[in-house]
Amino acid sequence: MKLVGFWLGLAVVAFVGGGVAAGCTGDHDTRVIPPEEGGPPREGGPGTTPGATCPSDLPIDPKDLVWKAPRSPQEGKCQDDDIVAMKDYLAANPSASNEDFENFVKNRDATCHDCIFADADGATWSPAPVRGGKVVTFNVGACFAILGSEACGATVQNAWDCEFEACALCEAPSAVASCREKSRTGICRPYEDRAKTECVNLAVDEVCGTPLDSIRVQCVRKTAPVPEAGDDGGQDAGTD
Repeated sequence: MKLVGFWLGLAVVAFVGGGVAAGCTGDHDTRVIPPEEGGPPREGGPGTTPGATCPSDLPIDPKDLVWKAPRSPQEGKCQDDDIVAMKDYLAANPSASNEDFENFVKNRDATCHDCIFADADGATWSPAPVRGGKVVTFNVGACFAILGSEACGATVQNAWDCEFEACALCEAPSAVASCREKSRTGICRPYEDRAKTECVNLAVDEVCGTPLDSIRVQCVRKTAPVPEAGDDGGQDAGTD
């Protein structure tokens, strides 16, 4: 699996109600998403092969789209102001690598860091699974799995990772946004279609879609599953 630069991975994804889109109708809470342009090339990412097809026209190997169910939420390991600080750091440091971002979080709060970054080879995944000192991916599917269904979370993550696999060899980081969009109707369409089939809860789509949303759900506060439209089971969609 290719490494995903956090800054390049912050675009909101919507899989319910009109298909997959880079961007939602509005932000919730403190969800202000920085632009996708991510600075200089990262290891395993954009800039590695001049002239490479962007997006790739080679089939994506399903074995490269690994996903594990999210680790159970650990309420209070991070705080709302930690999320704000992370956004501020990324906005001020557009060239930050995944590892730069991890070091920022660790220096800010080791407890929060340990909730976000954990062993990718464990039975479950944290918001940012790590292997060999490198962030494997950002588990955007965790939010969908915890608040919706595991099938939704898995297919969202597969579609997310497919986009970055397809765009891993783009010459410039600034090309990744348009590349990801093209991949959704091209090489990654089978994964996008599966996500749309599995993710039918519009309420979940309103609160999930970025790595920071998964951090919020897994490490900041306990949030109940979001009931589907017409479900009068009385579950609270959150504690906000």
